[in-house]
Amino acid sequence: MEAQRREEYLQRIPIEGKFGQGKNGYRLNYIRAKRADTSEAWINSIFLVMNLLILLRIFFALGKRGVAVVRLVLLRVVKLLLCQKLQLCHKQAFRGHGVFPSSGRLTK
Repeated sequence: MEAQRREEYLQRIPIEGKFGQGKNGYRLNYIRAKRADTSEAWINSIFLVMNLLILLRIFFALGKRGVAVVRLVLLRVVKLLLCQKLQLCHKQAFRGHGVFPSSGRLTK
């Protein structure tokens, strides 16, 4: 039991370190968005930047050989973000406007 607790504690150390880095270096503590989804977007953006900086370090460490690898990863990230944005925009377009998305009929 004690060994398992210690192992879980050791696994949490790097994760807690990243949160600390986000709070101190990227002002994760100072998000003052009014809506929960806006706050979530800010938090996701900050962690995206932190991950992109790691990729940038890897890119420079690998040199020219790593260009193709980093390019593929970045393209996938951008594609994922655009898909999420389009889905969010689609959901917001029909929220609260009184229109059924399937039929176009007014509900009011």
